[in-house]
Amino acid sequence: MADEGGDAQVAALAERWADIAIADEDECFAPVGEGVVAGADPPVQTWNVVGRFLTAKLIKLEYMRQVLASVWQPVMGVTVTEIQKGLFLFVFFHKTDVDYVLEGGPWAFENSTLVCRLVEDGVLPVNVGLNTVDMWVQLHDVPMGYTSQPILEQMGNFIGAFVKHDERFVGATWLAFYRIRVSIPVDKPLRRRMKLLKRDKTTCWVNFRYERLHSFCFFCGMMGHSYKFYVKARVSMLPVQQYPYGPEMRVGGSRGPREVGENWLVPVGGKPRVVVEGAVVGVREGVTTVGEGRGVEGGSVHDEPVVEAVAKRRREEGYEGVGRDGGEDIAMADVSKNMFSAGAAAQSRPSL
Repeated sequence: MADEGGDAQVAALAERWADIAIADEDECFAPVGEGVVAGADPPVQTWNVVGRFLTAKLIKLEYMRQVLASVWQPVMGVTVTEIQKGLFLFVFFHKTDVDYVLEGGPWAFENSTLVCRLVEDGVLPVNVGLNTVDMWVQLHDVPMGYTSQPILEQMGNFIGAFVKHDERFVGATWLAFYRIRVSIPVDKPLRRRMKLLKRDKTTCWVNFRYERLHSFCFFCGMMGHSYKFYVKARVSMLPVQQYPYGPEMRVGGSRGPREVGENWLVPVGGKPRVVVEGAVVGVREGVTTVGEGRGVEGGSVHDEPVVEAVAKRRREEGYEGVGRDGGEDIAMADVSKNMFSAGAAAQSRPSL
């Protein structure tokens, strides 16, 4: 009987302590005041963005933060930390900086797309959903009569989730293509095109092209990996040309290099650049270029003065300002001054 009475007392005591612990947990903590101590500096306002990269590769934090900071160039700076493996927190100190990052993307590091979202007040960064990326999509081959904003919005919802229109071309009668910003799920294949059922019951294809589209698989259409390392693409034994997707889905993906050096290139079998009256002249596709971007037809300049290219000259003078050899201008040797000051010009080439 004594044992039964002791057990009953222990059970009652345990139940009492359990009630006390639960009561303590139910108490709410409410911060008081604004969190600013009198006489102290006000807290710095920040905007937090959490993001991850669509890649299985290891992201080196130091290199990544250097590259993105140089691309974004935030006026008030940015701090970058890794809060979990593969999960990064970007802290901005000015609203224009965070707006530029969120609206100007998608961004990438080593061709891996950055999926990022703003962390709202009261939300843990690790709980922010990072399963969509916003990008501009071009709608090509849209027929007349199907270019209104409601129809374009429905097309955006077909691709993903419509975000907004390109306000620069609102009201245009017809364009070669239409731009809409779409929130695209990263766990589904990209859409290549859409079969549009017209009012007369005929159909046509509306093709999609993605701006700033980074690494994606030509075999399965998923972002985040390449077909070169995709198992299903390897075992299929299909040539790349027969894959369902291709570089034409990127805006500018199939273009060659830009003609930034065209003025200095000579086509195969063409004539070399010549010097006419002291100016360098290049002949390309029947147009003669003189100097820097000036064009002539038939060898005559259109009211453009010819700039004579002469060697840089200086007046050699003595240490006291007295001209040597009669003070005449003497053409400077084509050797860098830094070479002379470093003594490199006087050094002979080492024998191998």
